[in-house]
Amino acid sequence: MNFLIKTFGCKVNQYESQAIRESLEKAGARELCGKSRSADLVIVNTCTVTRSADRTTLYWIRRLKREHPGCRLAVTGCFAERDSELLETMPEVDAVFTNQQKDSIAATLVAGKRSFGCAGASARKEYLPLSITRSEGKTRAHVKIQDGCNHSCSYCKVVLVRGPSRSRPLPEILNEVRRLADSGYKEIVLTGIQLGAYGDFPSKRPEALVRVIEGCSGIPGVERIRLSSIEPTDIHEPLIRAFRDFPKLCPQLHIPLQSGDDAILKGMNRRYTAAFYTDLIARLREAIPDFCLTLDVMTGFPGEGERQFENTLETLARVRPLKSHVFPYSPREGTRAALLADLPAGVVQERAKRLITWTNGLSKEVRRSFLGRMVPVLAEHKHPRRKFREGRAPNYLRVFFEFHRDVQGCIISVVLTELHEDGCLGKITARRDHGFCVESD
Repeated sequence: MNFLIKTFGCKVNQYESQAIRESLEKAGARELCGKSRSADLVIVNTCTVTRSADRTTLYWIRRLKREHPGCRLAVTGCFAERDSELLETMPEVDAVFTNQQKDSIAATLVAGKRSFGCAGASARKEYLPLSITRSEGKTRAHVKIQDGCNHSCSYCKVVLVRGPSRSRPLPEILNEVRRLADSGYKEIVLTGIQLGAYGDFPSKRPEALVRVIEGCSGIPGVERIRLSSIEPTDIHEPLIRAFRDFPKLCPQLHIPLQSGDDAILKGMNRRYTAAFYTDLIARLREAIPDFCLTLDVMTGFPGEGERQFENTLETLARVRPLKSHVFPYSPREGTRAALLADLPAGVVQERAKRLITWTNGLSKEVRRSFLGRMVPVLAEHKHPRRKFREGRAPNYLRVFFEFHRDVQGCIISVVLTELHEDGCLGKITARRDHGFCVESD
């Protein structure tokens, strides 16, 4: 029996797809390689963060069934959580699993059973027992430590499809990190839906996440620890101090902004002001050498006028992100914001284009400030249509370099020489692999 997994959405979804992949392999199934054969099982792990994500899901369900006409096709993930009734009516779909049923997908499908998700499964508060031994096709290994969200942003369906926050026990996390380090992964990315809620007890959250960082830092073979997206209100002094106390912690954070206008932030129920956000970034830059910020920003939220939009541009200029993910607002059924009057689609799209242009310019300024510096780069893949290999510096700066040997997974010393695409071009000085340095040819 062979299978195919198609994954959309966040790093948590990617992690969960890997866990499903390994469970299927343990049951004797093999992942389909190439396009010469048809898969027996197809699993679509979905996202529902935007309307575009929903349309993409439906398109791929139909396409994959056409490409693999004899397969049993199963759908899971956040779209399946909220729209299971729709999926059950589709002739292409043979099974639907909620997020909280992902641990049973392999056993159910290998046994040849049909399954349709039960409503309300995500309200369960226990942490779903999933684990991985590798990160398929990745140089960095993502480790899920938390699920669910306790926030109630007015535009977001995540709390509806993922349920409340729950955390993975620390011993399980560290055991998984040890396995991944033993397999050669040098960088571990700690991820979750609301990562800063790790610990589930408000008075203990900052310390709880720091204990995970501390534990990972002591594992041989781990050279970098990176945090995935974290809310600004979940960043406290213990975490800021952790960047000083644990040198393996990468000097970069992805901190969603969403808007730089206080009235819009209030309408979004984001629980902070633009001043709070800018002050936080200033504190991080003061405390963390070479700190870089990546963020999410939205435009077109109901009530956003030109003045509110300009306030967002001004806030972005103050915080100077290395990279910005721009999202045109998309009303989601079941959220409070969906009850509000939408802005004209043309206005939203025009502002999104302006926002992309603005943030690209800010990114170029940040990248230019690092030219002439030598940085350690974790080498990743070589794009088949590109001349250069690429990798990431600790602060998430994207670096392109020439090297004729396969150095994926090695840490390369690179001097940054000029801007290139959305990163920097660099010249190799040395290669450090498994504890020693080899001068480049």
